[in-house]
Amino acid sequence: MKKLALLITCVAVALSASAIVQSSGNAYRPMDKLQHAGKMKAPSRVDIITEQPEGTVVNYTRGGEYMTVSLYGYESAYQTGRVKLVYADDGQTVYIQDPLCYGEGVGAWVQGQLSDDGLTISVPLGQYVAYNDEYDYGLVLAWGSTMVIDLGDDFYWLDFYADETKTEVCYAVDPENGTITMLDSEGSVDNPYPYDCEATGLAGVWSDDGTVATIEWGSTWTVMGETVPAVPANPEVTDFFDSGREDGFTRLDFNINLFDVEGNPLNSDYLTYSIYVDNDELFTFDYDTYGANNGFDTDMTEIPYGYSGYDFYLRRVYFYRTNEGDNPFFTWRIGIQVHYTVEGVRNSSDIVYLEVYEPSAVSEMAGGKEVSAVRYFNMAGQELSQPQGLTIKVTTFTDGTTMATKVIK
Repeated sequence: MKKLALLITCVAVALSASAIVQSSGNAYRPMDKLQHAGKMKAPSRVDIITEQPEGTVVNYTRGGEYMTVSLYGYESAYQTGRVKLVYADDGQTVYIQDPLCYGEGVGAWVQGQLSDDGLTISVPLGQYVAYNDEYDYGLVLAWGSTMVIDLGDDFYWLDFYADETKTEVCYAVDPENGTITMLDSEGSVDNPYPYDCEATGLAGVWSDDGTVATIEWGSTWTVMGETVPAVPANPEVTDFFDSGREDGFTRLDFNINLFDVEGNPLNSDYLTYSIYVDNDELFTFDYDTYGANNGFDTDMTEIPYGYSGYDFYLRRVYFYRTNEGDNPFFTWRIGIQVHYTVEGVRNSSDIVYLEVYEPSAVSEMAGGKEVSAVRYFNMAGQELSQPQGLTIKVTTFTDGTTMATKVIK
């Protein structure tokens, strides 16, 4: 509860755009809690399937578009990542893991039905993809549309309208091309923000008040090819927060790109990541501190992608230490490196850092290195031509190393 209260306070930041988007009702709920609930034993009354069902497993890469709503405001982007399907031996039942790209890594399965001709999959709506017993609400599959209402003074209301006449979402199966495509959805991430961010498609709504957390459309899943060794693309470090109390916590926010350096999709089952501080010092999540709360029985320096526990989430890690005081666990930068291990071959990305303290340390770290490129990204991960508002500056050196720093313009 302590983390939740502080988290809600900390993420209430202004958008880099001039307009502010408010979601209908209390749409913001930290997915953190629900990822934890999905991985642990969820209440049986909501029938969440957490164990992989029996049958033939097929991995697909995600395509399409999606929108999320949070205290950050409205964000839309192209879907990435992997979705896993299990075709049961009865030839009719299909199970889909994490049908919403927003919830990838939660690990919950929903059940669907394959048509007699094998060309359509129907998934009943109303299935939970996550549930939190402590707070008594969860994320439910629904179908509907979003609409933006102009409130004036650069404020907009993002509303969601559920289509209660629709009881299932349908996907067309193309065996020849190895694709599965959502039917009847529409929208575009290329529409001007935020005026035309309407969309119709599969949504995740909160069970207690029906407000929307995410909606996706144009979803197309393509059979993933053979898993072979590859060099993973560099991750992104998006934020760091320090509670500033000796009995508090710190947290690192990041994004792991699910493709290799050549743009080919990666199978997230083979991805891990490590945390580094200061001068490439590997951080250890020791058993005595983290083991009991997070379900591991030894010290860990590599965390599996999507690993979930009390302190580990899909795009966030908590630490039981503050950097304020006499015993900081790093003094000026923190970073992440991604590993991809297939058939005993382990390849790693660069270590991508976020400089948190003492900006003058940037020149010291560079140590005479030659800069080859500088790129800017907003908090949604979109590349910018120049800094705008709160921006992440990514500097690439000629030796291949990278460094990420915050810029406020």
